[in-house]
Amino acid sequence: MSSEEPEIVRELREEERSGRLRVHDGGGVDDVVVQDADESWSVGCVPTGGGKKPVNLGDPVVLYQTIFENSAVAITLTDENERLIRWNPYAERLLGRGRDDLWMLPVKSLYPAEEWAKIRFQNVRQRGITHHLETRMVRKNGECFDVDLSLSMLKDQVGNVIGSIGIVKDISASKSLEKALRRSEETFKQLYEKAPVLYHTLSPRGEITNINEQWSRVMGYPKEEVLGKYIFDFIEFSERDAAVRSFESKIASKQQFSQPTERMYKTRSGEERIFLIRDFLVFDENDAVLSIQTTMVDVTERKMMEKSLLERRDELEQVVAERTAELLQKNVRLHEEAVEHEQIETALELTLSHLKESQDKIQEQNRQLRKLDELKTNFLNVASHELRTPLASIKGFAQIMHERMIGEITDEQAKGLTVVLRNVERLDRLIQDILDISRLESGTMQYKPEPVTVSDLLTEAVSIVKPLAGHRKVTIHADDRRTLQPLIVDKGRIVQVLVNLLSNAVKFSPDQSTISVRTRLEGDQVLFEVEDHGRGIPTENLEKIFETFFQVDQGLDRKFGGTGLGLSIARGIVDAHGGRIWAESTPGAGSILRFTLPLNAPIDPGSAQQKDITTAPIR
Repeated sequence: MSSEEPEIVRELREEERSGRLRVHDGGGVDDVVVQDADESWSVGCVPTGGGKKPVNLGDPVVLYQTIFENSAVAITLTDENERLIRWNPYAERLLGRGRDDLWMLPVKSLYPAEEWAKIRFQNVRQRGITHHLETRMVRKNGECFDVDLSLSMLKDQVGNVIGSIGIVKDISASKSLEKALRRSEETFKQLYEKAPVLYHTLSPRGEITNINEQWSRVMGYPKEEVLGKYIFDFIEFSERDAAVRSFESKIASKQQFSQPTERMYKTRSGEERIFLIRDFLVFDENDAVLSIQTTMVDVTERKMMEKSLLERRDELEQVVAERTAELLQKNVRLHEEAVEHEQIETALELTLSHLKESQDKIQEQNRQLRKLDELKTNFLNVASHELRTPLASIKGFAQIMHERMIGEITDEQAKGLTVVLRNVERLDRLIQDILDISRLESGTMQYKPEPVTVSDLLTEAVSIVKPLAGHRKVTIHADDRRTLQPLIVDKGRIVQVLVNLLSNAVKFSPDQSTISVRTRLEGDQVLFEVEDHGRGIPTENLEKIFETFFQVDQGLDRKFGGTGLGLSIARGIVDAHGGRIWAESTPGAGSILRFTLPLNAPIDPGSAQQKDITTAPIR
């Protein structure tokens, strides 16, 4: 054996001497086989099929070396102490590290701590192999990226682990596409639900599969009551047959867009309303109709106005016709008497001239009425699509009225304005929460660390939540006697975390119960605990409650409300401070939400992004 052979060749030679690399006959074809404790693989010769002589691929070791060196994925080998001893060129490019950086490097240093713990949890050393584990790795410059990892343990003849082979594929691009798709889906859902016009989605058979909030509000039906029903059941009876034929014709034509049509619908209260219908067909990959997206613009008032104008026009035309007939009769009589009554004829001509002027004026008025009618129609069409009420204007004017700055108001009016302001604040909080989630996911959240005592944090958070707890007669008891050391944190953000946890506890606590807030020092960290005595959290949801938009209280009949963003934001802020947040619960007996903060640790705004904040399905 030449001393200049590549190291991997020498290793394979050694494997052959130890008995783990052997030659076997696989159906008349000699293969070189590397025998592992759990599986084997072969290189060397491949059959050509049809009983023909197999094709010799050459020296199997050279073939293996070629595959290893030219692979489009990173391949690494470690020794029994999990230190890198071999890797291919792609691994150096992927990790941004050279030979001197990688040689004998502990493989755990290539992963964030939490990702290495996740790999350890797979128990690969006992299982021997794991495939397609999604995790994150760290380049030399500190950049984290997403990878698909497959690991296989190498064992000697008696089963002892002597190393491992890792195959790493960069999946950063696909993960970025997944996140962008989730954001796009959420944007579409918000546009669909909050649109100022009525939206519904139909199956190719005409069954309702979704409606937006405006549809439910105008038609008077809750969503769960109409899903699965045929849209034709809501159309006025005399128009149903025509509506069915029109719908079937649109499906058969497979034209994505169709001309708008007018249909009369009946609301839950029995009121008949006219809508301008626009359908948009969605097709699957086989060009079959998958669904029908429909917008409904309420034109009832416009149609009533058109009807009134038409009636008025008919009346005017009747008046003109009657007057014209009278004039004709009079003209005949005057003409018959013309010879004898010249003065009467002159007067009649004058009268006819005046009548002609009147008729011209009436015709001009008719033209103006038609023009106004066209302007009115265009205005209603544009306004129905473009009307939007700025949130800031609503809030400002409602506050001015509520504070009686422009005049006195009644108690009932004050209550109504309070409801308006409360819902404006709720929408404002929702917008702020969505902005916070976006900043956390992108790593652009700004932090201002400063020394602050635990007592100050608890005092401010409790004072914010206390009015909410007072409505439920819930008592908040705070105990920070065992924590005296100050923390270096962003005070506002940590107070936001505590407020989110306390608000969540108040929401799920029974009336006249107690919520306990405790802190204690554990090594170089401070532990915060928020305990309530509510209904508790199912065990299978203890991790999911920190996912974006996840809510234990699911379904259309949710009792407790909320957006499902508070705990996800809390987790992102705690992660950025180098802490950890988790929940413990006994169903029926209450829950304890805990999080830790280091006494003095640098804040990493990108840590929440590195942890890949998970988004739960929107319900």
